[in-house]
Amino acid sequence: MMPRFENKNFFAAHWEYLVLAGGILAAIGGGVFFAMSMGEDTDMLAAEEARSVDAMRPKKSGVKDVDLTEYVATSKSVRNPATITEIDPKQESFLASEKRVKCKCGKAISGDIKAVPACPYCGEKQAEEKKVVLDTDGDGIPDEWEKKYALNVNDAADANADADADGFTNLEEYMAKTDPRDKNDHPDYLDSVKIQLPLKETKMPFAFTKAQKIPAGWRCTFIDLSRKNDYGQLGRSFTAVVGEALADKSDKKNPIDYGYVLKSFTEKSEKRERKGMKGMFVTIDVSEAVVERTKDKKSVPLVIQTGRKPRPLAVDVQAVLVYERGETKTFEVVVGDEINLNGTKYKVAAVDRVGKGAKVTLENSLNGRKRTLEALAQ
Repeated sequence: MMPRFENKNFFAAHWEYLVLAGGILAAIGGGVFFAMSMGEDTDMLAAEEARSVDAMRPKKSGVKDVDLTEYVATSKSVRNPATITEIDPKQESFLASEKRVKCKCGKAISGDIKAVPACPYCGEKQAEEKKVVLDTDGDGIPDEWEKKYALNVNDAADANADADADGFTNLEEYMAKTDPRDKNDHPDYLDSVKIQLPLKETKMPFAFTKAQKIPAGWRCTFIDLSRKNDYGQLGRSFTAVVGEALADKSDKKNPIDYGYVLKSFTEKSEKRERKGMKGMFVTIDVSEAVVERTKDKKSVPLVIQTGRKPRPLAVDVQAVLVYERGETKTFEVVVGDEINLNGTKYKVAAVDRVGKGAKVTLENSLNGRKRTLEALAQ
């Protein structure tokens, strides 16, 4: 065995390790140099171009130096432009950004309209994305709806067809969101009903003017303003007690029956302030006689008129309704009447004047729904 000598020199003792470490550092440095030489540093290139431009500028021109900051940034963005990546929201990744849109102010903002309904920079509301509606045959009915109800998406003629024979075209059913295959589900027939102006009035043939207490109760006096009295003046009076028919029997050969019965009488009065005299009140007779029309049992309350010029009350306001679907139909109606439109019945709930126009409220007898039609004076 050879004798072992102790080498006290550090470099001599560890020369093999130092050589190995130096080789590794050289390899790393070469790799870095190679990577830098193979790729382009956009910041360095932009700066180099700025120095080239600056070198061409006259040294003593007297002109203020141009700020190249914006140029450097632009040059960098041209060489390495920013990109917007759209990803499937169901497959989100930290390596891809969310969908973005460009606002009118020029800023890129989130395209998620629910999360960001308005631009956070300028406040402009994001435009909602419109769903593309396909209408292959161009008949006004979307393909999706036609397929749902077994119509032909390639035949425009089926828009004017009536699949369930309820009197409405398929296009009308689509506009009303009803089922074109169900005869009981259709647009409202009242869509085709109009009020014909002016309204007509049916006035009472008499006015209530006086009441007198008698042993049997009350005797009420009425006056017919369409007839002359014995003195040749308009206004012929007649009387009746409760329970009697209202009739003028003065001419026994030709008595006049007005078609009403006096059902009741109620004595009433109320205090009213004198016109133009604040704090001064007078008692007014507002007694009421209720008469019933014989033909339809309609009750009409009549307030007593004690003045010199009594006026007959309008007992009925009559409206003319015109149904303009298929064969035109005309109905003259008052409150309580009923009309039939293709099997659907509507009851007249109200007839009202609105200036020179009118409103008529009709109630569907099947489901109780009410609808008010309105007509404005021309």
